[in-house]
Amino acid sequence: MIRLYSNERFEVGGVVALPPEEIRYLRTVRRGSHEAQLFNRAGQVAEVTIEGNLARIERVDQNPWPVHSLRVAVGLPEPSVVKQLIASLSELGVRELSFFKADRSQASLSRLPSEAKQDRLAVEAARQCERPVPLKISTVAFESLLDASSVSTTVVLDEQPEAGSSPVGSEINLLVVGPEGGWSPRERDAFVQASLPRMHMPTPILRVGTAAVAATSWCLAHRCLP
Repeated sequence: MIRLYSNERFEVGGVVALPPEEIRYLRTVRRGSHEAQLFNRAGQVAEVTIEGNLARIERVDQNPWPVHSLRVAVGLPEPSVVKQLIASLSELGVRELSFFKADRSQASLSRLPSEAKQDRLAVEAARQCERPVPLKISTVAFESLLDASSVSTTVVLDEQPEAGSSPVGSEINLLVVGPEGGWSPRERDAFVQASLPRMHMPTPILRVGTAAVAATSWCLAHRCLP
């Protein structure tokens, strides 16, 4: 079934105007069709009949796939890694991906894809993996990330073995992953001052894309335990 995205809420019998990029996808990638599935950010899934640039809603359901209440914050990576992270974390079902400028980030905020491009990547990823809503993507300051952290609900991934293997429980809702260059002494001191638990994965040094996916999988696996 062809999956298309709309930012509208769905009601049976209603008609939704499809965004231009969805029409383009329908006609060029999927060669057109009279039937499709429409999804939005409210977790609704609609069976629709395509009439030109309009979608007539025949049936509405809630998508059964869960979105985990886990936010993953990643030290600003190279632009080539951004698309990979959006796709992988969308498939893992996390709620939000945040980027922040770390002391040792090798990229600048100006090199991030535009917000419109990020949104398109999130929609494309949601279309492919059939998650109920597109991944939320944001850009935050390191300091505001600390303000949003708490000892009981945050875990920081640290490349230093001295960080130990802090237990990850079902209450964790914020995972913080550093940049390619690792944490600076200033940032590590800030985590210590805030008493935030750090976790070291028993692996060789990981690239940021691999580290974010591996640590997210670890957190989600432990969130599922009783």
